[in-house]
Amino acid sequence: ESPKEHTLEADYLENTVIIDEANLTAEQQLGLKQAEERLERDYISRLEKRSPEYTNCQYLCKLCLVHIENIQGAHKHIKEKRHKKNIMEKQEENELRALPPPSSAQLAALSFTLIEAANEQGISDDDFRIRQEIVSEMEKIIQQPLPDCSLRMYGSCLTRFAFKTSDINIDIKFPPKVTVYSDVESDFHAKVPVVFCKDIKSGLTCKVSARNDVACLTTDLLAALGKLEPVLIPLVLAFRYWAKLCHIDCQAEGGIPSYSFALMVIFFLQQRKPPILPSYLGNWIEGFDSKKPDDHQLKGIEEEEFVRWEYKPSTNGSAKNSVGAEASEHSYLFQSLLAFKTPHQVSLGQLWLELLKFYTLEFALEEYVISIRVQELLTRENKNWPKRRIAIEDPFALKRNVARSLNSQMVFEYILERFRTAYKYFACPQSKDGIKSKPDTRKKEKGKINNKKSTRPEESVTNCCLLQGDKIVDKQNTGSGCTIPENELECNEMEESVARRYTLKNRDSLLLSALDSSYDEDKEEAFSLISNECCELKQKSLKEGDDLEISEVCLTEGELSHHCNCSEHQSYDRNSSNEFSDAESRQSLVTESSQNKCTGTPATSHNSLVLLKDLLLRTEKFYISFFLFFFFFFSPKPPTIVCSICKRDGHSKNDCPEDFKKIDLKPLPPMTDRFREILDIVCKRCFDELSPPLSEQQNREQILASLERFIRKEYNGILCLFGSSKNGFGFRDSDLDICMTLEGHENAEKLNCKEIIEGLAKVLKKHPGLRNILPITTAKVPIVKFEHRRSGLEGDISLYNTLAQHNTRMLATYAAIDPRVQYLGYTMKVFAKRCDIGDASRGSLSSYAYTLMVLYFLQQRNPPVIPVLQEIFDGKQIPQRMVDGWNAFFFDDMEELKKRLPSLGKNTESLGELWLGLLRFYTEEFDFKEYVISIRQKKLLTTFEKQWTSKCIAIEDPFDLNHNLGAGVSRKMTNFIMKAFINGRKLFGTPFYPTEYFFDSKVLTDGELAPNDRCCRVCGKIGHYMKDCPKRRRLKKKENEKDDEKEVKEEDRETREKRCFICGDVGHVRRDCPEFKQARQRNNSVPNGKVSAYRQEYLK
Repeated sequence: ESPKEHTLEADYLENTVIIDEANLTAEQQLGLKQAEERLERDYISRLEKRSPEYTNCQYLCKLCLVHIENIQGAHKHIKEKRHKKNIMEKQEENELRALPPPSSAQLAALSFTLIEAANEQGISDDDFRIRQEIVSEMEKIIQQPLPDCSLRMYGSCLTRFAFKTSDINIDIKFPPKVTVYSDVESDFHAKVPVVFCKDIKSGLTCKVSARNDVACLTTDLLAALGKLEPVLIPLVLAFRYWAKLCHIDCQAEGGIPSYSFALMVIFFLQQRKPPILPSYLGNWIEGFDSKKPDDHQLKGIEEEEFVRWEYKPSTNGSAKNSVGAEASEHSYLFQSLLAFKTPHQVSLGQLWLELLKFYTLEFALEEYVISIRVQELLTRENKNWPKRRIAIEDPFALKRNVARSLNSQMVFEYILERFRTAYKYFACPQSKDGIKSKPDTRKKEKGKINNKKSTRPEESVTNCCLLQGDKIVDKQNTGSGCTIPENELECNEMEESVARRYTLKNRDSLLLSALDSSYDEDKEEAFSLISNECCELKQKSLKEGDDLEISEVCLTEGELSHHCNCSEHQSYDRNSSNEFSDAESRQSLVTESSQNKCTGTPATSHNSLVLLKDLLLRTEKFYISFFLFFFFFFSPKPPTIVCSICKRDGHSKNDCPEDFKKIDLKPLPPMTDRFREILDIVCKRCFDELSPPLSEQQNREQILASLERFIRKEYNGILCLFGSSKNGFGFRDSDLDICMTLEGHENAEKLNCKEIIEGLAKVLKKHPGLRNILPITTAKVPIVKFEHRRSGLEGDISLYNTLAQHNTRMLATYAAIDPRVQYLGYTMKVFAKRCDIGDASRGSLSSYAYTLMVLYFLQQRNPPVIPVLQEIFDGKQIPQRMVDGWNAFFFDDMEELKKRLPSLGKNTESLGELWLGLLRFYTEEFDFKEYVISIRQKKLLTTFEKQWTSKCIAIEDPFDLNHNLGAGVSRKMTNFIMKAFINGRKLFGTPFYPTEYFFDSKVLTDGELAPNDRCCRVCGKIGHYMKDCPKRRRLKKKENEKDDEKEVKEEDRETREKRCFICGDVGHVRRDCPEFKQARQRNNSVPNGKVSAYRQEYLK
């Protein structure tokens, strides 16, 4: 570059801000061209078409995906740390893509290494039989008290992907007292409750579970594939061992589960060109839609050769009672082959290299889902999964991301770095001296999946390595070796020291059939090379003091040929008793070959191959050091442990400081009489200031009647209030919860709820007294939300939510038993509202859940404040009052209740004592991990009994026993809620007098905001992503409507029909309404000061 050109570019950079080529001089255009050429080197290119979102930006960084306004901004971006990091990763990727194809000897050594690793780490047939005997013995013990039960093994032991130290996974319940096993422990709070025990005889750990059907189905699939495809087991074992050494297979520390590596290997074998394993679902199936992959589901294995699958079309989110749901009842069963009938000819070493290359360079981990069901690549959008880190689909649990435990970007980047390092290490030919072939510098194109025509296996191994002196030289790449990173140089030094101790006696255990690639050298050339290496090896060994016989190293040509003829029929068998597994059998191979002389008969080409297989790998110079590759992975620093609770690094979830169970609670000072009175006043003030007056309750009833008259113009509907408006715990501004039923229909079985809700929303949009109409049909209970203009009250209408009406009546009954119930209920709701932990739509608990917590505490108090209404009945059988499939019975006769329970008023604690007792109960006594908050029974209900062990807070609905009100609360939100309770205990338990201080949110929550990690960024609610936010869609719709209105002329607009919002009739407005006129006449006859509530309602 000439000084003049450099000056032109510098002048241009100083003067230009916005590019306008039409006004540029020739020198400025030249400077612009030179500046853009420099930016191209940093992957910053000029946009041919500007983005509509970034109209001022003229450049795009392809690495960082950042839009840049001008040249100056581009140079500033180049200096940023993020861009520099991406440049380094891009350069490393280009180096990996430029690596030469592997040679035959390199693949042979890799094959041997993988088989040796599988032998050393994996279980043999004897190990498998021991595990079967343990399961059979346990089954006999279990069948003594439970003769109908049986045990089945699942997991890695059955698939044969297990290590020698792996647990035995068994699916059944385990008896509590058995003398054959020791160290029996239970973990009933895992997602799948398990019992651990150790078999005393073998020392193996058993892990027993129940109802783990999905894991058993996945195990059957993997086990069948392992039997049909011989390369799968050693490949998975080597991959798992690599992951173990890299510390990325521990879920508790932020890694991914071990069986996910088996799924990754199978997925690679399916996506490889040509594939080794088939996919089971794809476009060859009539009606298959890649956008709806979950319509086709795997159901199990048949005859260990076929996988059975089912076509079950989805109903696109319609309600379960809708007519459209009937289509989902029809399903069709089919089957697909598990494996190809024709065996492949690809070596194990080549598959290992391709596996590492696939996940390093070809497959976009953050864009696609690893799914062994479907042939086409599944995008994250197909599964509605976020584009973060790794996504692996369980073949039988389609909603489960197997890799969801990988919740740290730092650990994910560590895994990617390990993949790159492993591929670089194995792809470069390794010798004892650390000399590698020079990488091919040809540029290769990056893609998510390389769609170019793949190199055939036999074509990718053409560069066979030849021995020349102390080096391995490639026929085509004879230049200097590629640059070796510093950590690899250290690795080679370590390998050399280990190899020095690795004598011929040990190396004679090489498996003869591990090297299954073909060599092009003829016999004479191969013999001369081997002989030279053997002699040099002997001389070096004598110098180093090795006590070796010359006959063990320097063999004649006849001896070599004889050894080949003796060995040609030997083959590899992992579990054969003839394999070279001990020192004596290894030594006998050398001794036999040195003692038996051959007649010098010319060896066949097959004999020459076997000769190279065995003796080339015996020479220390040629011995490729992949066998020592495990030492290489101990050098990197293990990934930082990331806590799954607080998402911070440095500790696991078992040691998380934010776990409220590990917080030491300080003892509270004794309560004074003065402070007790203050707490009583605080609780009463909550009720007095927030309970709705009688006029508001009448107003709600009038709004309900007005809505019912309006809706009955279109539907024969009956509206009924439920929830906080009627249960005795409502605030003045509480929402209107309305249930609508249709005349002639007892339930919603034959109704299309989704269609009715959408139609109801259209009707309500015509009501002039309502606004912000929003139908939500994807919720568990479809509703229509609205806002009443005049009162400002929000409300929602649901269909046939009749069970909630019985809930409302029962809560109102509890509130009427003792006035302290209402006072404490209001205090609890104020507490939750001030701490911002009382909105279920934002990931916390609902106000209904907190009300149940209050009732449960009052039932468990000694003596109890209120009884358990669902346990009061005559006879032994609970009366049946079935609603929506659930028994909604409770004792509701208040007069009879006082007669049956004369001891009902024995508890004389004050409001303040009960409130502080509630906070202490849930922070000191109640174990959320062990028990369920249930107001339907006095006896404690365990989370194990309900199978709600994976939830942080379990609150059972008193009627719908399958509904856990705490199911949507994350662990992070649970910790926030419990922190508020702990701070509340301290605040209300320490004598202090200003009443405003008690509900200071900064004190109760330590000044922190409630977690919103699961909330939409637009509306702040949970259940959807920002792109699917209904509020965002509504805003866009309004903007489009405004644009449309501007284009439509005034005379072309449709005349809007008049509708009265008093009576709901069409054709008149309020001032002409007959009902309104009659009301005015009645009100005029009333004396001043006694205007009725009816007049106040309509004359505002």
